Amino acid sequence: MNTLNLIEPEKSDIVFKTMVFPDGQPHIKMDIASISNLNKKEPLKILTRLASPADLLMTLFIKNTLDYFEFEQVQLNVSYLLAARMDRVMLDGEPFSLKVIAGIINLAGFSKINIFDPHSEVATAVIEHAYTMSNHVFVKDALGNYFIKYQRSAFCLVSPDAGALKKIHKLAQFLQVDQVVECMKERDLKTGALTNFKTTTDNLGGQTCFIIDDICDGGGTFAGTAKMLKEKGAEKVVLVVSHGIFSKGTIIDFVDEIYTTDSYKKVEGVNCFPVSKYL
Repeated sequence: MNTLNLIEPEKSDIVFKTMVFPDGQPHIKMDIASISNLNKKEPLKILTRLASPADLLMTLFIKNTLDYFEFEQVQLNVSYLLAARMDRVMLDGEPFSLKVIAGIINLAGFSKINIFDPHSEVATAVIEHAYTMSNHVFVKDALGNYFIKYQRSAFCLVSPDAGALKKIHKLAQFLQVDQVVECMKERDLKTGALTNFKTTTDNLGGQTCFIIDDICDGGGTFAGTAKMLKEKGAEKVVLVVSHGIFSKGTIIDFVDEIYTTDSYKKVEGVNCFPVSKYL
């Protein structure tokens, strides 16, 4: 399948240049010769991050341009989905942000949309022709890399909260891992404060605990969970997250090592894998 690759432009079948006008509007100029060489009846795939409103607007501009050139099937592969965490109205007076983003994307008329590890099933419910690309291969790669660097020892997968729990048992089945630790926390939606970290597991007996989740933003959930795991006897705590924002930096208390992808951005100082492999 031919691609227009915004994540790794050097791998794009359509050569292009991007810029931003002084008023902040993104703009793209595609090479006509590279477009002319493509069969417009075959599917064309756009690979992109939707990490900002500008990214979303750029994607719509690209789809509009490809429509003018009469490409019959344009597929969108999204490494990171803007507003995926706002998958409902959290508090009175706030928007259902994901529904708004979905409405905009739906207007573009993509033939198929693949989303890498979206926050919840709501994303594929409100975005038309959308499908989840799981984190399973990424997590397998992360664990494999860790055990190449360090001596293999007893380990478990950790779900840090109820949201992650929905995915982790399918992941455990894929990895053929029996040990899954379920954790819980309480969040004040008005203040964002996290409290009451707990788990049903009493003794982790020197195990390496791999916390698996989709997004790390400030890292508070993982610091609180890692502290609790070590109090239960965990020897090492490794964080594996598909999308690394790290708004408060990559040093997270009680976390010994971090794995992520460049789905949102390239992250320095941690094990950051190219997301292109998982798209």
